Amino acid sequence: MLPFATVVALIQPLGGEASTRQGPSVSANSLVDLDHNRQFPQNKQNEPAITRDPLTGVLVAGANDELDNPLCKGTTAALSSPCPFATGEQISGFYVSTNNGASWTGGYLPGYDNAGIRRASGGDPSLDSGPSLCPDQQTFAYRCGVTIYYANLADPINPDQHFSEAMAVSRTHDDGTTWLAPSLVNALDKTSDFDDHEWIAVDKVAGSPHFGRVYLFVAIFCGECAGNSNVKLLVVHSDDEGVSWSSPVKVSAANNNAAQGFRETGQMTVATDGTVEVFWTENADSTKLPSLQVVATSKDGGTTFTAPITIAQVTDYPLTGTPFDVVDLFNRVPGMSARVDCYPHPAADPSSNRVYVVWCDFGGGHGVVKAAVSSDGLSWTPLGAAGVANRNAFFPQVSVDPSGVVNLTFDALTTPPAGDPWQTGVQVYDNYFAQSTDGATFGPAVRVSSASSNPDGASYNNLMEQFLGDYIGIVSGPHAAYLVWTDSRNATPCAAVDAYRNAIYAGSKTAVAPNPDTACSSDFGNTDTYAATVSY
Repeated sequence: MLPFATVVALIQPLGGEASTRQGPSVSANSLVDLDHNRQFPQNKQNEPAITRDPLTGVLVAGANDELDNPLCKGTTAALSSPCPFATGEQISGFYVSTNNGASWTGGYLPGYDNAGIRRASGGDPSLDSGPSLCPDQQTFAYRCGVTIYYANLADPINPDQHFSEAMAVSRTHDDGTTWLAPSLVNALDKTSDFDDHEWIAVDKVAGSPHFGRVYLFVAIFCGECAGNSNVKLLVVHSDDEGVSWSSPVKVSAANNNAAQGFRETGQMTVATDGTVEVFWTENADSTKLPSLQVVATSKDGGTTFTAPITIAQVTDYPLTGTPFDVVDLFNRVPGMSARVDCYPHPAADPSSNRVYVVWCDFGGGHGVVKAAVSSDGLSWTPLGAAGVANRNAFFPQVSVDPSGVVNLTFDALTTPPAGDPWQTGVQVYDNYFAQSTDGATFGPAVRVSSASSNPDGASYNNLMEQFLGDYIGIVSGPHAAYLVWTDSRNATPCAAVDAYRNAIYAGSKTAVAPNPDTACSSDFGNTDTYAATVSY
């Protein structure tokens, strides 16, 4: 096998001009969010996503941002939240950089405070870009511009409609300077269902039979069902830039139970030939069946899909046997109470029909990033793993640049002592980047974050556990990758909160949460979105 540097030198940019690639070079970290000098929970941001305008190079990111949430009221009731969410709170923030991520401006997505949508932006951002619809309202073309899409949850304003969580899609034709009114995906809006984990993808390569079509992949949780919510996964599409949407197509079963485990939503992408590929984890945390990374593919523009195709078996982080089981059951990285799931994250190669997918895996007791590749969505080849010694990897995301170079980002938490695997408050994590220039193996992981993060300064609003969200983001351009991640370097842990958490983990039913706005440093809970550019 050729040395990493030699492989890099053999890759040539689009157009065939001669060029010598250099190894990855990381820029200074830049702060993306807008919550400066706020107290908890207004200083809490997480789940960043990012896309790039291929014509202008402008970067547009999104994140859950809680500037709109009231400060903590405190509580005297045992095991209750001192910082409850407010009805109608806006959560979906957008951020724009015109200088390759060095600085950012932004605000909340507009259009959620009028009578038309009658909902609040609910976060869980997913962004993508594609060709604009031309004035004839029939043709998509980059000569008509670039449309950037921002999908997010749409929260019910009426608190009695908790299980009517819906989805909405906003779009901009000027890189986030202005946003058109969000469109509600009404086909999935039922009062007994809870839409979640939505992911958007655009058919963006000219020549595809459905060039310009926008797809949305979503999990529907049955709000009135026992067991594991009987999660079913659906896909809808739009041919008018998200103004209207097709009827949903179900791509999974809906038969979760204790033996079968959980169906953990993944993400989606569209290959250059128009193949739509949706990924998820089947049998997650089952005690009877192997947990599998699967994909369902469509060759007809999302009208029909294959049955789930197994990519690989996965070992997720532990679900049970942690001190945090008394609060809830989520997968946890040893040394951290924040939830983490190893569901799959894909990216299409714009230079070929290849699609790559990555996920975290805890097999052998060491968390790494595993990967696979396919040229047809049907047969998959495993790739070499990426990781960091003495750290457990989580939150992987992948992107492929115009010449086929595969760019990977992930976080990794320091490993706790073997005799105290759930020691919290001590472990720290950093963001990393790794690259594959041959589509088969990844080079060494390069640290991206310029300062480490202690997750103990992060928190749910109820204070019972740490909280970092569910994912981070990456997008690639020519010779560069642009990364965004949830960072807690500016978050200060709080002794009063730690004491409350420890009491709960020990089984207390009478512990009362402190008010972090009076009992803690003003930086408690301050999770930020940071960005960096990796050039090569």
